[in-house]
Amino acid sequence: MEPLTELIALLRPEALDLKHFEARGDWALLFPADNHVVFGLFMSGSCRFEAQGFPSAQMEAGDFLLMPAPPSWMLSNGETTAPIEFQALRHPSDSRVSIGSGVDTTRIIGGQFSFVTANADLLNGLMSPVTHIRHAHTSASSLRGIVELIDREASCARPGRTFILNRLLEIMLVEALRSQSAVLDGQGTIKSGLLAGLADEKLAVALREFHADVGRQWTVALLAATAGMSRSAFADRFTRLVGTPPMDYVVNWRIALAKDALRFTRRPLVEIATATGYGSTSAFSTAFSRIVGCSPARYAERRRPPAGGERD
Repeated sequence: MEPLTELIALLRPEALDLKHFEARGDWALLFPADNHVVFGLFMSGSCRFEAQGFPSAQMEAGDFLLMPAPPSWMLSNGETTAPIEFQALRHPSDSRVSIGSGVDTTRIIGGQFSFVTANADLLNGLMSPVTHIRHAHTSASSLRGIVELIDREASCARPGRTFILNRLLEIMLVEALRSQSAVLDGQGTIKSGLLAGLADEKLAVALREFHADVGRQWTVALLAATAGMSRSAFADRFTRLVGTPPMDYVVNWRIALAKDALRFTRRPLVEIATATGYGSTSAFSTAFSRIVGCSPARYAERRRPPAGGERD
């Protein structure tokens, strides 16, 4: 499977909470640190984005922002000394939030969602923590259309609503993630993560070969040969761009696939072990227990939904 597609398939986005935000005049809004994925489409007006550990940036109409598990962050316009805490304004049953008064108006459609799977940490480790796609970027118009579809679907109660919303969230993630030049690092370049690896011509070959055959007996030497590089040069380049050593990436991805299979399928343990590159169930169980903290059987027992039941 293609790496980005496989990543989204493992993440299984769901549980959307969507808001319409409108602010007038001078204002500042403080958002708390969050374990969800936060996104926003700036519909009109402009404001300043600030987050702990990141350079500030001007947000304009048509811009898109995506942050997995963000730290505390703030949006503001004009001059104000006392930011309002978003939690003080937020009401679960109200989809609209308004502050301030005046002529200048900033409108944002934004929200947050979570992942049903225990592999939610994959996104945090494989993409940059702040993605800012500017209105002039080729993906901006597509993202606007997707967010507007999400907004339209979230506002109705038609049959299949949850299924459609979850698929739209997947499409939004794919479109945002593959907009590789839009990462908010002050220079508009990818710093590290899966996308940085896929943007590298040689590493992309190795990554695609690995994802196409996860069960193969991969080594750093074999991955390097696939990329047409020496072992040491490949390891250094992979670690620098992807953000983790090659074999750590291999093991973590295999365990992520195993967790997903244990939770959402009834496949035999030996089949899961073979598919994820382990020669025996005992070797698989040892590796799984070391990384996850419990045996595969125990994990499946705790995480798997009841037969015929819905996912939690």
